Amino acid sequence: MKATVSVPPHLAHGAGEPFPSRVEGQDILDAFYNTVHGYPGGVAALAARMGMSPNTLTHKANPNTASHHASPRELIDAQLFSGNFAVLHAMADALGHTCTRATPDQAGGDPVDTFTRMQVAYADFCRATGDALLRGDEHVSRNQMRRAEAMAQDAIACMGHTLAMLRSLMRAEPGAEQ
Repeated sequence: MKATVSVPPHLAHGAGEPFPSRVEGQDILDAFYNTVHGYPGGVAALAARMGMSPNTLTHKANPNTASHHASPRELIDAQLFSGNFAVLHAMADALGHTCTRATPDQAGGDPVDTFTRMQVAYADFCRATGDALLRGDEHVSRNQMRRAEAMAQDAIACMGHTLAMLRSLMRAEPGAEQ
């Protein structure tokens, strides 16, 4: 017999740790509704930051309202102010893409450090994946999946930094203007 444990959301994440933005397969309209209504302080607080009436924002976030729609700028503002990027992920998912947070290069221009950081990030991803697979269960938990996704995002960012570093070290083509 297998036991299951349910952890309330307020205990599953640290006090300063936001809930994950990405809900697999979430509809864009639902993502916007959840972003607006999940804002600390409620709709009124987010509406004030966005410079609109709470009533208007409530109508724009309601997926059943045909008369009010959020503009692309309002969608961006809601995500920036809330720190919840579920709308971005839902849009990317609907178009068959994924989003990776752009992180600044931490290597300070050192090519060896850039390459080493990429290798460490890849090792962290391999460790997270291996931990999930080697537990012996036939299923992977949400936390294991979140950890592997976070490590994959870091590895992807480090690979981008490594490619940028290599590009910066390329010789100019003969005859090319500088």
